Amino acid sequence: MSRRNSISSEDWKRDLLFVFISIVTIIITIIVLIKSGLAKAIYEVPKYPIYLLLSELVYVMQLFLVGVRLSIIFNRGIKYQVSTVELIKIAAAQTFASLLVPGFYVGGEAVSIAYLTNKGLPTTRATEGIVLRYTIDTLTLTSIVLVFYLLGIVVVPYIALIMAALLFIAYAVLFISIVSAKLGKYIERLFRFISSRFRIASNFIIINEDEVYGMNFNFVDYVTLFLISVLQWVLSGFNVTLIFNAFGVHVGLITGILISSSYIVLTYISLLPGSAGIGELANLYILDNLGLGNYYLIYDVWFRIITYVVPIVIFMPMFLSITRRLTISRKSFQ
Repeated sequence: MSRRNSISSEDWKRDLLFVFISIVTIIITIIVLIKSGLAKAIYEVPKYPIYLLLSELVYVMQLFLVGVRLSIIFNRGIKYQVSTVELIKIAAAQTFASLLVPGFYVGGEAVSIAYLTNKGLPTTRATEGIVLRYTIDTLTLTSIVLVFYLLGIVVVPYIALIMAALLFIAYAVLFISIVSAKLGKYIERLFRFISSRFRIASNFIIINEDEVYGMNFNFVDYVTLFLISVLQWVLSGFNVTLIFNAFGVHVGLITGILISSSYIVLTYISLLPGSAGIGELANLYILDNLGLGNYYLIYDVWFRIITYVVPIVIFMPMFLSITRRLTISRKSFQ
Protein backbone atom coordinates (compact mmCIF):
# COMPACT_ATOMS: atom_id res chain seq x y z
CA MET A 1 0.00 0.00 0.00
CA SER A 2 2.82 2.42 0.90
CA ARG A 3 4.49 1.72 -2.44
CA ARG A 4 1.28 2.53 -4.31
CA ASN A 5 0.84 5.73 -2.31
CA SER A 6 4.42 6.77 -3.01
CA ILE A 7 3.92 6.18 -6.74
CA SER A 8 0.74 8.25 -6.68
CA SER A 9 2.53 10.97 -4.74
CA GLU A 10 5.38 10.98 -7.26
CA ASP A 11 2.87 11.28 -10.12
CA TRP A 12 1.21 14.30 -8.53
CA LYS A 13 4.56 15.89 -7.73
CA ARG A 14 5.50 15.52 -11.38
CA ASP A 15 2.18 16.96 -12.58
CA LEU A 16 2.42 19.90 -10.18
CA LEU A 17 5.98 20.48 -11.37
CA PHE A 18 4.75 20.62 -14.99
CA VAL A 19 2.06 23.16 -14.04
CA PHE A 20 4.52 25.23 -11.99
CA ILE A 21 7.09 25.28 -14.82
CA SER A 22 4.41 26.24 -17.35
CA ILE A 23 3.03 29.11 -15.28
CA VAL A 24 6.53 30.39 -14.48
CA THR A 25 7.43 30.18 -18.19
CA ILE A 26 4.28 32.10 -19.13
CA ILE A 27 5.05 34.84 -16.57
CA ILE A 28 8.73 35.09 -17.54
CA THR A 29 7.89 35.24 -21.26
CA ILE A 30 5.38 38.03 -20.70
CA ILE A 31 7.90 40.00 -18.58
CA VAL A 32 10.67 39.56 -21.19
CA LEU A 33 8.36 40.66 -24.01
CA ILE A 34 7.33 43.76 -22.05
CA LYS A 35 10.83 44.66 -20.86
CA SER A 36 12.20 44.28 -24.39
CA GLY A 37 9.56 46.68 -25.68
CA LEU A 38 8.00 44.08 -27.98
CA ALA A 39 4.77 44.03 -25.98
CA LYS A 40 2.80 46.87 -24.40
CA ALA A 41 2.61 46.87 -20.60
CA ILE A 42 -0.99 48.06 -20.52
CA TYR A 43 -3.24 46.37 -17.98
CA GLU A 44 -6.54 47.37 -16.46
CA VAL A 45 -9.15 45.78 -14.25
CA PRO A 46 -11.96 44.14 -16.26
CA LYS A 47 -14.83 46.60 -16.71
CA TYR A 48 -17.39 43.85 -17.29
CA PRO A 49 -16.29 40.71 -15.37
CA ILE A 50 -19.49 38.90 -16.38
CA TYR A 51 -17.99 38.43 -19.87
CA LEU A 52 -15.07 36.49 -18.37
CA LEU A 53 -17.51 34.13 -16.67
CA LEU A 54 -19.40 33.72 -19.93
CA SER A 55 -16.10 33.06 -21.70
CA GLU A 56 -15.32 30.22 -19.30
CA LEU A 57 -18.78 28.74 -19.83
CA VAL A 58 -18.30 28.88 -23.60
CA TYR A 59 -14.94 27.14 -23.20
CA VAL A 60 -16.55 24.33 -21.20
CA MET A 61 -19.45 24.14 -23.67
CA GLN A 62 -17.01 23.11 -26.38
CA LEU A 63 -16.38 19.87 -24.50
CA PHE A 64 -20.01 18.88 -25.00
CA LEU A 65 -19.52 19.25 -28.73
CA VAL A 66 -16.40 17.07 -28.51
CA GLY A 67 -18.45 14.41 -26.71
CA VAL A 68 -21.18 14.54 -29.36
CA ARG A 69 -18.63 14.12 -32.17
CA LEU A 70 -16.99 11.20 -30.38
CA SER A 71 -20.43 9.66 -29.93
CA ILE A 72 -21.07 9.85 -33.68
CA ILE A 73 -17.64 8.41 -34.44
CA PHE A 74 -17.84 5.43 -32.07
CA ASN A 75 -21.57 4.67 -32.15
CA ARG A 76 -22.20 5.19 -35.87
CA GLY A 77 -18.81 5.04 -37.57
CA ILE A 78 -17.13 2.25 -35.60
CA LYS A 79 -20.28 0.55 -34.24
CA TYR A 80 -19.07 0.29 -30.63
CA GLN A 81 -21.64 1.67 -28.21
CA VAL A 82 -20.37 4.27 -25.73
CA SER A 83 -22.71 6.77 -24.04
CA THR A 84 -22.38 10.43 -25.00
CA VAL A 85 -22.23 11.44 -21.32
CA GLU A 86 -19.29 9.12 -20.77
CA LEU A 87 -17.54 10.48 -23.84
CA ILE A 88 -17.97 14.03 -22.53
CA LYS A 89 -16.27 12.92 -19.31
CA ILE A 90 -13.49 11.38 -21.38
CA ALA A 91 -13.12 14.67 -23.27
CA ALA A 92 -12.77 16.57 -19.97
CA ALA A 93 -10.19 14.09 -18.63
CA GLN A 94 -8.33 14.22 -21.92
CA THR A 95 -8.23 18.02 -21.83
CA PHE A 96 -6.89 17.96 -18.27
CA ALA A 97 -4.14 15.51 -19.23
CA SER A 98 -3.27 17.57 -22.28
CA LEU A 99 -2.71 20.62 -20.09
CA LEU A 100 -0.22 18.65 -17.98
CA VAL A 101 1.79 16.82 -20.63
CA PRO A 102 4.29 18.52 -22.97
CA GLY A 103 3.37 18.31 -26.64
CA PHE A 104 0.09 18.61 -28.46
CA TYR A 105 -2.59 16.43 -26.83
CA VAL A 106 -0.36 13.36 -26.59
CA GLY A 107 -1.15 12.71 -22.95
CA GLY A 108 -4.82 13.40 -23.44
CA GLU A 109 -5.13 10.95 -26.30
CA ALA A 110 -3.41 8.24 -24.28
CA VAL A 111 -5.90 8.63 -21.43
CA SER A 112 -8.89 8.42 -23.78
CA ILE A 113 -7.55 5.38 -25.64
CA ALA A 114 -6.67 3.58 -22.41
CA TYR A 115 -10.12 4.21 -20.95
CA LEU A 116 -11.96 3.08 -24.09
CA THR A 117 -9.80 -0.04 -24.19
CA ASN A 118 -10.72 -0.69 -20.57
CA LYS A 119 -14.36 -0.42 -21.65
CA GLY A 120 -13.81 -3.32 -24.03
CA LEU A 121 -13.12 -1.53 -27.30
CA PRO A 122 -10.18 -2.86 -29.32
CA THR A 123 -7.22 -0.57 -28.73
CA THR A 124 -6.77 -0.24 -32.46
CA ARG A 125 -10.33 0.99 -32.97
CA ALA A 126 -10.20 3.34 -29.98
CA THR A 127 -7.04 4.88 -31.43
CA GLU A 128 -8.58 5.12 -34.89
CA GLY A 129 -11.65 6.93 -33.51
CA ILE A 130 -9.69 9.41 -31.38
CA VAL A 131 -7.33 10.19 -34.27
CA LEU A 132 -10.30 10.75 -36.59
CA ARG A 133 -11.79 13.32 -34.20
CA TYR A 134 -8.53 15.33 -34.15
CA THR A 135 -8.18 14.95 -37.90
CA ILE A 136 -11.62 16.44 -38.54
CA ASP A 137 -10.96 19.24 -36.07
CA THR A 138 -7.62 20.11 -37.67
CA LEU A 139 -9.03 20.03 -41.20
CA THR A 140 -11.88 22.31 -40.14
CA LEU A 141 -9.60 24.68 -38.26
CA THR A 142 -7.04 25.02 -41.04
CA SER A 143 -9.78 25.34 -43.66
CA ILE A 144 -11.19 28.32 -41.76
CA VAL A 145 -7.80 30.07 -41.85
CA LEU A 146 -7.32 29.29 -45.54
CA VAL A 147 -10.84 30.45 -46.47
CA PHE A 148 -10.34 33.70 -44.55
CA TYR A 149 -7.18 34.31 -46.56
CA LEU A 150 -8.59 33.31 -49.97
CA LEU A 151 -11.73 35.43 -49.55
CA GLY A 152 -9.84 38.34 -48.03
CA ILE A 153 -12.29 38.45 -45.13
CA VAL A 154 -9.61 39.49 -42.68
CA VAL A 155 -5.82 39.85 -42.71
CA VAL A 156 -4.33 36.45 -41.85
CA PRO A 157 -0.92 36.48 -40.11
CA TYR A 158 1.62 35.14 -42.62
CA ILE A 159 3.21 32.46 -40.43
CA ALA A 160 -0.23 31.22 -39.33
CA LEU A 161 -1.22 30.91 -43.00
CA ILE A 162 1.84 28.80 -43.80
CA MET A 163 1.28 26.54 -40.79
CA ALA A 164 -2.40 26.15 -41.67
CA ALA A 165 -1.55 25.12 -45.24
CA LEU A 166 1.02 22.54 -44.09
CA LEU A 167 -1.30 21.08 -41.44
CA PHE A 168 -4.19 20.94 -43.92
CA ILE A 169 -2.15 18.89 -46.38
CA ALA A 170 -0.85 16.53 -43.67
CA TYR A 171 -4.26 15.92 -42.13
CA ALA A 172 -6.00 15.58 -45.48
CA VAL A 173 -3.69 12.63 -46.17
CA LEU A 174 -4.41 11.26 -42.69
CA PHE A 175 -8.17 11.62 -43.22
CA ILE A 176 -7.98 9.69 -46.47
CA SER A 177 -5.97 6.93 -44.78
CA ILE A 178 -8.62 6.61 -42.05
CA VAL A 179 -11.57 6.53 -44.45
CA SER A 180 -9.79 4.01 -46.68
CA ALA A 181 -9.10 1.80 -43.60
CA LYS A 182 -5.34 1.93 -44.16
CA LEU A 183 -4.56 3.73 -40.90
CA GLY A 184 -6.37 1.11 -38.80
CA LYS A 185 -4.26 -1.64 -40.33
CA TYR A 186 -1.06 0.32 -39.67
CA ILE A 187 -2.11 0.85 -36.04
CA GLU A 188 -2.84 -2.87 -35.66
CA ARG A 189 0.61 -3.80 -36.93
CA LEU A 190 2.21 -1.32 -34.56
CA PHE A 191 0.31 -2.61 -31.52
CA ARG A 192 1.02 -6.23 -32.43
CA PHE A 193 4.71 -5.37 -32.61
CA ILE A 194 4.60 -3.60 -29.22
CA SER A 195 2.72 -6.52 -27.62
CA SER A 196 5.24 -9.02 -28.96
CA ARG A 197 8.21 -7.06 -27.63
CA PHE A 198 6.83 -5.88 -24.29
CA ARG A 199 4.90 -8.49 -22.35
CA ILE A 200 3.34 -6.00 -19.94
CA ALA A 201 1.88 -4.07 -22.89
CA SER A 202 -0.15 -7.11 -23.96
CA ASN A 203 -2.18 -6.75 -20.74
CA PHE A 204 -3.46 -3.35 -21.87
CA ILE A 205 -3.73 -3.75 -25.63
CA ILE A 206 -6.84 -5.39 -27.09
CA ILE A 207 -6.76 -6.46 -30.73
CA ASN A 208 -9.67 -8.37 -32.22
CA GLU A 209 -8.89 -10.90 -34.90
CA ASP A 210 -10.28 -10.03 -38.34
CA GLU A 211 -11.21 -6.51 -37.21
CA VAL A 212 -12.71 -4.45 -40.03
CA TYR A 213 -11.28 -0.94 -40.13
CA GLY A 214 -12.51 2.27 -41.66
CA MET A 215 -15.75 4.13 -40.90
CA ASN A 216 -19.36 3.12 -41.56
CA PHE A 217 -20.49 6.69 -42.16
CA ASN A 218 -22.91 7.96 -44.74
CA PHE A 219 -22.65 11.40 -46.32
CA VAL A 220 -24.91 12.99 -43.68
CA ASP A 221 -22.69 11.65 -40.88
CA TYR A 222 -19.59 13.26 -42.39
CA VAL A 223 -21.39 16.55 -42.93
CA THR A 224 -22.67 16.49 -39.35
CA LEU A 225 -19.19 15.84 -37.93
CA PHE A 226 -17.66 18.73 -39.85
CA LEU A 227 -20.54 21.11 -39.06
CA ILE A 228 -20.25 20.38 -35.34
CA SER A 229 -16.51 20.95 -35.61
CA VAL A 230 -17.15 24.30 -37.32
CA LEU A 231 -19.52 25.21 -34.48
CA GLN A 232 -16.83 24.39 -31.93
CA TRP A 233 -14.31 26.70 -33.62
CA VAL A 234 -16.95 29.44 -33.86
CA LEU A 235 -17.45 29.10 -30.11
CA SER A 236 -13.69 29.24 -29.66
CA GLY A 237 -13.67 32.54 -31.55
CA PHE A 238 -16.64 33.78 -29.56
CA ASN A 239 -14.65 32.95 -26.44
CA VAL A 240 -11.96 35.38 -27.62
CA THR A 241 -14.47 38.17 -28.28
CA LEU A 242 -15.90 37.77 -24.78
CA ILE A 243 -12.46 38.23 -23.23
CA PHE A 244 -12.01 41.48 -25.12
CA ASN A 245 -15.57 42.57 -24.25
CA ALA A 246 -14.68 42.24 -20.57
CA PHE A 247 -12.37 45.24 -21.06
CA GLY A 248 -14.81 47.21 -23.16
CA VAL A 249 -13.00 46.39 -26.41
CA HIS A 250 -15.22 45.37 -29.32
CA VAL A 251 -13.73 42.61 -31.45
CA GLY A 252 -15.88 41.06 -34.17
CA LEU A 253 -16.62 37.34 -34.25
CA ILE A 254 -14.64 36.84 -37.47
CA THR A 255 -11.59 38.44 -35.86
CA GLY A 256 -12.11 36.33 -32.74
CA ILE A 257 -12.21 33.15 -34.81
CA LEU A 258 -9.04 34.19 -36.65
CA ILE A 259 -7.22 34.91 -33.37
CA SER A 260 -8.28 31.57 -31.90
CA SER A 261 -7.54 29.47 -34.99
CA SER A 262 -4.22 31.21 -35.68
CA TYR A 263 -3.14 30.61 -32.08
CA ILE A 264 -3.87 26.90 -32.33
CA VAL A 265 -2.02 26.34 -35.62
CA LEU A 266 0.98 28.29 -34.30
CA THR A 267 1.12 26.26 -31.07
CA TYR A 268 0.30 22.88 -32.58
CA ILE A 269 3.60 21.47 -31.38
CA SER A 270 4.91 22.67 -28.04
CA LEU A 271 7.67 21.63 -25.66
CA LEU A 272 5.89 22.62 -22.46
CA PRO A 273 2.37 21.91 -21.15
CA GLY A 274 -0.22 24.45 -22.23
CA SER A 275 2.10 25.74 -24.99
CA ALA A 276 3.78 27.83 -22.30
CA GLY A 277 6.06 30.48 -23.76
CA ILE A 278 5.34 29.79 -27.41
CA GLY A 279 1.69 30.62 -26.72
CA GLU A 280 2.67 34.07 -25.48
CA LEU A 281 4.77 34.68 -28.58
CA ALA A 282 1.92 33.46 -30.78
CA ASN A 283 -0.61 35.79 -29.13
CA LEU A 284 1.74 38.76 -29.47
CA TYR A 285 2.40 38.00 -33.14
CA ILE A 286 -1.31 37.58 -33.93
CA LEU A 287 -2.52 40.65 -32.04
CA ASP A 288 0.23 42.85 -33.50
CA ASN A 289 -0.74 41.73 -37.01
CA LEU A 290 -4.37 42.62 -36.33
CA GLY A 291 -3.59 46.01 -34.78
CA LEU A 292 -4.54 44.82 -31.29
CA GLY A 293 -1.04 44.81 -29.80
CA ASN A 294 -1.99 47.39 -27.13
CA TYR A 295 -4.26 44.81 -25.53
CA TYR A 296 -1.72 42.00 -25.50
CA LEU A 297 -1.08 41.91 -21.75
CA ILE A 298 -4.69 42.00 -20.56
CA TYR A 299 -5.75 39.51 -23.23
CA ASP A 300 -2.95 37.00 -22.69
CA VAL A 301 -3.34 37.01 -18.90
CA TRP A 302 -7.08 36.30 -18.99
CA PHE A 303 -6.78 33.95 -21.95
CA ARG A 304 -4.40 31.85 -19.85
CA ILE A 305 -6.66 31.95 -16.81
CA ILE A 306 -9.72 30.87 -18.79
CA THR A 307 -8.10 28.22 -21.01
CA TYR A 308 -5.35 26.90 -18.72
CA VAL A 309 -5.60 27.70 -15.01
CA VAL A 310 -9.35 27.24 -14.47
CA PRO A 311 -9.64 24.08 -16.64
CA ILE A 312 -6.89 22.40 -14.61
CA VAL A 313 -9.03 22.91 -11.51
CA ILE A 314 -12.50 22.10 -12.84
CA PHE A 315 -11.51 19.12 -15.03
CA MET A 316 -9.44 17.44 -12.32
CA PRO A 317 -12.39 15.43 -10.86
CA MET A 318 -13.15 13.91 -14.28
CA PHE A 319 -9.49 13.03 -14.76
CA LEU A 320 -9.27 11.42 -11.33
CA SER A 321 -12.46 9.44 -11.96
CA ILE A 322 -11.16 8.10 -15.28
CA THR A 323 -7.67 7.27 -14.03
CA ARG A 324 -9.07 5.64 -10.87
CA ARG A 325 -10.94 3.15 -13.03
CA LEU A 326 -7.83 2.51 -15.08
CA THR A 327 -5.80 1.96 -11.92
CA ILE A 328 -8.31 -0.56 -10.56
CA SER A 329 -8.28 -2.37 -13.90
CA ARG A 330 -4.48 -2.43 -13.96
CA LYS A 331 -4.35 -3.96 -10.47
CA SER A 332 -6.62 -6.76 -11.64
CA PHE A 333 -3.97 -7.77 -14.17
CA GLN A 334 -1.26 -7.96 -11.51
